[in-house]
Amino acid sequence: MDSRRRVGAFATAVLPVVWLAACSIEVDEDKHTGAADVDIHTPLADLAVRANSDGVDTGLAVHQGARPTRHRGRGPSNAKVSIDGPLFGLRVATAEYEDDASPDEILDFYKKEMAAYGDVMECRGNLDFKGRLGRPVCRERWRSREVSLVVGTEREHRIMAVEPRGSGSKFAVVHVRTDH
Repeated sequence: MDSRRRVGAFATAVLPVVWLAACSIEVDEDKHTGAADVDIHTPLADLAVRANSDGVDTGLAVHQGARPTRHRGRGPSNAKVSIDGPLFGLRVATAEYEDDASPDEILDFYKKEMAAYGDVMECRGNLDFKGRLGRPVCRERWRSREVSLVVGTEREHRIMAVEPRGSGSKFAVVHVRTDH
């Protein structure tokens, strides 16, 4: 084996170990719900996850009468995720709710709430941000029971999606912000 291949093989074997040694992981688990807060620190970026947390800030008020969705005895289905690095950043806040109000009532409420952030687009289907200036585009699916509202651009946007559940509604609110 020539020296370049040996150096390459050595670097391939040793560099991941050195990189992992520079990492730290902290986990704080709630014994009652099983939810865990996780912090990961690496030389490239830091990651923080706060799962099932109350008070997730999406920048939008919560519809009066909404209750955080809970799954199988765990805490609320809410989360905050942030990635902070020298070249990029990402923040995601998401919360899921149940409500006795109809989907139309929920939509009317959030259209008004989201209007503070710009023009609100309604969509039945998939959303992507391939539009002009990073604006959202709707790929309609006519049979979709879920209706989404979106405001903002690819770099920072809020999405609300609602669908019928029994005689009421199930809905989620998401705020995404990226920093470059």
